[in-house]
Amino acid sequence: MVARLQYLATGLGLNPMALVLALVMTLALAPAAHAQTGTVVGTVQTEAGAPISGVDINIPGTGFRTVSGPQGNFRIDGVPAGTYQLRAFQLGYREARIEGVQVRPGAETRANVRLESLPIALSGVVVSPGRRAQRQSEAPATVTRIEAAELGNLAGGSFASALKQVKGLDFIQVGVSGAAVNARGFNSSFNNRMLMMEDGRIAVLPESGLPIGAFTPIPMIDMASMEILVGPGAALYGPDASSGVISLQSKDPRDFPGASAMLTGGSRGYMNAQVRQAGTSGDWGYKVTGEFHRVDDFENRLNYGTAAAPSWEIGTGGNPSATGDSGIDWENRVLRGQGLLAYYMDDSRLELGAGASQSSGVGQTNVGRNQFDGWTYNYLQLRYTTPNWFLNAYRAQSQAGNSYALNRYTSNRAANPGLSDDEVRLMSDWPSDGRLYAAEVQNRWTIAPLRGSDLTWGIQARRDVVSSDRQWLTDRLTGEDVTISQVGVYGQLETPVTTDLRLVLGARVDEHENYDTQVSPKAALVWSPRADQAVRFSVNRAFKSPSILQTNFWIPNFVPLVGVFHNTEGYSIRNGAGVEVHRLDPLVPESNITWELGYRGVLGNSFLLDVAGYMASYEDFLSPLTIFANPFGTTIFSNVPTTAFFAGSGDAVVDENGGPQIPLTYWNMGDAKIRGVDLGATWILDPRLDLKTTLSFIELTQQAEGGAQVQEATALNSPGTKWSVGLEGRDFGGFGGSASVRYVNGYTFTSGINRGEIPTHAGLDLSLRYRFAGTGLTLNATAQNLFACGSDTPDGERECGFDQRHIQMINMPAIGSVFLIGMRWGL
Repeated sequence: MVARLQYLATGLGLNPMALVLALVMTLALAPAAHAQTGTVVGTVQTEAGAPISGVDINIPGTGFRTVSGPQGNFRIDGVPAGTYQLRAFQLGYREARIEGVQVRPGAETRANVRLESLPIALSGVVVSPGRRAQRQSEAPATVTRIEAAELGNLAGGSFASALKQVKGLDFIQVGVSGAAVNARGFNSSFNNRMLMMEDGRIAVLPESGLPIGAFTPIPMIDMASMEILVGPGAALYGPDASSGVISLQSKDPRDFPGASAMLTGGSRGYMNAQVRQAGTSGDWGYKVTGEFHRVDDFENRLNYGTAAAPSWEIGTGGNPSATGDSGIDWENRVLRGQGLLAYYMDDSRLELGAGASQSSGVGQTNVGRNQFDGWTYNYLQLRYTTPNWFLNAYRAQSQAGNSYALNRYTSNRAANPGLSDDEVRLMSDWPSDGRLYAAEVQNRWTIAPLRGSDLTWGIQARRDVVSSDRQWLTDRLTGEDVTISQVGVYGQLETPVTTDLRLVLGARVDEHENYDTQVSPKAALVWSPRADQAVRFSVNRAFKSPSILQTNFWIPNFVPLVGVFHNTEGYSIRNGAGVEVHRLDPLVPESNITWELGYRGVLGNSFLLDVAGYMASYEDFLSPLTIFANPFGTTIFSNVPTTAFFAGSGDAVVDENGGPQIPLTYWNMGDAKIRGVDLGATWILDPRLDLKTTLSFIELTQQAEGGAQVQEATALNSPGTKWSVGLEGRDFGGFGGSASVRYVNGYTFTSGINRGEIPTHAGLDLSLRYRFAGTGLTLNATAQNLFACGSDTPDGERECGFDQRHIQMINMPAIGSVFLIGMRWGL
């Protein structure tokens, strides 16, 4: 046991004896057992004297808690004699704390509670920081929750626009409804640092590790909430959550019954239709949802060559001249939907759900762009939920359809003029069938002898099976699908040290068949001296494991004479005389350790402040795809031609015919340190009017020395400053609406071929809605980027105006104004 505590402390960078001493002190502070007990009774009422049911009543540091009944009454039996603090909390009210509650043996002690109303925007409940429901002010992490009501005010079919005002989150708009997100630096054009979850499922593409994002099968009309955890989440969620977690929760049929529909149209041929039907019959519940979406996206065209010898990007049937039809299909099309059958048993439920999506459009990579054509994602899930147990088993699948790489098509078309367009497309495709099988058991229980500590623990097993149709992964070599199995065990203990101070200790241990055991520990202190106010200090260590794409890429002649190869055994790089000039080690997981100090509190009755400062150190960055040997020229490792050899087998890196290759691969390189501040504030100006603002700073304080590849691997790729201000109004005679401004300071972006300056930009979004009384109908009109400042080229002059085109990502289209108008009916 001591050895394990020592290992945990070392992982956090702490003195092992300090950690042991903290645990001993916590146990020593546990109250002595009392042979005689009493009872605490009371009622919970509003300021006007109306009873409130469903209020959480607890005695801190004891584990005793209950919930108020229909008339606001509550009763807690078996409380040891003594003097206590009583707390009461309900969403929409300020937490109440009653001091000096004296419990006498064999007697009832009355403690009546009156709750003061507080806007829900100031007092929330979150799940993601501890994998259990807890008050947002007490969460040991930076987290934002977006509720169904706010999501319901969005026009169109994308939830992405709701992320524009999330504190600490980089939001990069790459299309009408397409967006990329990142947190706390080190972004890339193929970013898998943030984990996406949907209804308890890991929602990533098995073949790349990327979040499914716009491939989600959940229509927005069926979204109950989103939570965005910013910062390392690996201690509970595993190595895919090194920078944060985005968790989507769909609507439960019992909580959101009935029929609903939404129809939206707009500029650029925008059309979106969504329907949802849900209900209950006895102990059974069901829901069925569906969505159709299409829009003509913003466009641009890349030159994969040089100014003197251009190679203009083309798709199937495209004209390679600069003024010809590119052949790229910029129509973004999506079909998605899901269904659920639920069986309810008092406060437990059993659910069987399934969903699927099919998408087409254009997406960015580090080496070019992909033409998505019929890309499908589907899942099947069975889960059982009780107040203390969560059992989950699911299967998810991602298939590429007829998708292909535009950069490969462009070069293959030029190199094979005699082939048909369809033959060239097949040479340039990305056949992919990625399957993810996973199961999880999670339990939460209260340890009364340890001052009523809350323990959440779980076991998660996952197996990825990926086929590239024997074309671009190592299944091309073995003739068998690529498989990776991993098992993670996690736990988090939250212990009241005193009435106002809580100690949080957590860790996750992951066994991965390709790497050594990975440990992701965390520790935090949360001090809550007053109701609805808390100061937190935390330290987290997180890992980011290479994906199957990074460990099993295998495609000789990706373009003629240039191939991409996996790195699981390392490489020896030798000159023409056979002398080794450099050696690359096999890939290992990237790691980071983050220290964070934060405050979240309600000041007065109308102002919420949430601010966090952090410092983080990163090691063993995973490089971008990089050339490391060249039989025909120089590289970063040698000024003379070199050949690559596999370190394990000693075989030369060649194509299937034994021909030479200029190889690219991934490896670990460099380290870096960052620091930053994330701030969010909400001011209730009036019961009908909210003002929200966010502000973030980040800077790279230390970067590894080295060549261009090291600099790219450790590039911050994030704006040093960004802020947003938004005003939300409602219930003005049926009218409501919002106005928001988002500002992003210009920054350098370096990721593969996507290199340059992203200019400073800002945009104004407006929305107006009207609810038709007694009909359930809401009319919503939205103007995105109505007025903007920016530049439509990396080196262009900044201009401001209506429908001002501006780029937010290198080598993606400049974004302009989008106008939408929609009608929504039902919940």
